[in-house]
Amino acid sequence: MNPVTSWLLSLMVAFAPPDERARSSQLPGHEETAAQKTARYESIARDLFDVVYDPKETPLFRGSKGRARTAALVLAVAYHESGFAHDVDVGPCYRGRDGRGARCDHGRSACVMQLHFENGLTVGGFTQDEVFADRKKCFRAGLGLLRHSFSECRALDAKHRLDAYASGVCDKGQEGSERLMAMMDKFVAKLPVPSDEDVPDGAGPKAGAKEAASPSRADTEGAKTAPDADKDLGERTDAPKKGAPKTLRKPLAPKRGAKH
Repeated sequence: MNPVTSWLLSLMVAFAPPDERARSSQLPGHEETAAQKTARYESIARDLFDVVYDPKETPLFRGSKGRARTAALVLAVAYHESGFAHDVDVGPCYRGRDGRGARCDHGRSACVMQLHFENGLTVGGFTQDEVFADRKKCFRAGLGLLRHSFSECRALDAKHRLDAYASGVCDKGQEGSERLMAMMDKFVAKLPVPSDEDVPDGAGPKAGAKEAASPSRADTEGAKTAPDADKDLGERTDAPKKGAPKTLRKPLAPKRGAKH
């Protein structure tokens, strides 16, 4: 396991302890032992690494730890949305014995990123079945939504770059954006952030392969959501398809959308 994957796994275990979750009540048909949860967490960490460290994906942050910090933000959103719950991860979401419960936005949202769908598709053209069956597609679509929000709200302070993700527009969603960025802050403060240079050859791009900015202020550990953090945020890279991501994101709920 490479250093970044190990770091992501450690964060998941710290914030959603498998042993505690295994001892608590679990949803029918989605019971897991602590060992099974840990194994699934490792799979989540590997899939997230593969997506964020794909050279074709532009990171949200710049510098020598830009991709690691991008992975931390995606993980923070996934934690907020799903708590890494088994049913939300593998699908379908458990909605009670009658199948009519409100979990996962009454079944309209899917996977740990709780994606929405328009005409049966989410960002990237994936169906609900596809993002449940292939977690990488879930993360790829979710990262696309985060990147879109960073681009659309690039004139705002760093802590509000996810306003559009949280609400659909940049003049709303401030509370939701602040909450997600604060969760990322907690993640990166919990354990030292690995450098992208620590990634073995063949396991991902080296630092600077896609980043377009100086790493001079990007080497500190925190997410730095104060205004001067703008120096480490990625620039707009490509214009999103007209209207696509905005319509595929529900307003952010006050608490995790699919409780574990």
